[in-house]
Amino acid sequence: MALGLAPLTELEAVNEILGVIAESPVNSLDEEVVIDGSLAIKILRTTSVEVQTRGWWFNREEGREFVPDVTKAIQLPPNILTLVGSGETQSKVVQRGVKLYDLTNKTYEFEGPVTVDVTFGLDFEELPSAARVYITVRAARKYQDRYFGDDRTHSYSKNDEQEALVSLKDEDLRFEAPNMLTDSLFVSGLRKS
Repeated sequence: MALGLAPLTELEAVNEILGVIAESPVNSLDEEVVIDGSLAIKILRTTSVEVQTRGWWFNREEGREFVPDVTKAIQLPPNILTLVGSGETQSKVVQRGVKLYDLTNKTYEFEGPVTVDVTFGLDFEELPSAARVYITVRAARKYQDRYFGDDRTHSYSKNDEQEALVSLKDEDLRFEAPNMLTDSLFVSGLRKS
């Protein structure tokens, strides 16, 4: 029974990157197997972090509450890419390592829960298809440019990358469904006048 098309796996993305330089595909993501495979894995993962740090509908959580432990410290998950205080804590807390730090009181100790807006770094297979495609195309172009720099073998152009980014941004907009009348500070200020 055919399952149909599925989003790229991390292995398929790595092989797509290797295909840019006409390198043979790898059968596993064991970084010790092939040097080119290892470089492709690293550039795919760093590109994924770079792209996800921007914050998209799939990895952003607003109003996430974190509660202090028995030592009054707030331990954060290791996959947080960005963190901004929200509500009453806005701009008063920052991430330091895997702990939350209070900038106002210059301490790691908190008396109660803290609400923040968070951007998480997700594994490749947790990403939606549009994000996987954009990250793969961007990583392949960067890999070819960085390690080979031959314009004649440049498989992915800036145009390809731009098209993949537009697709990702379109999906982000569809999910967010912004409304100029309700989301604009300027327009809401005019309505209050």
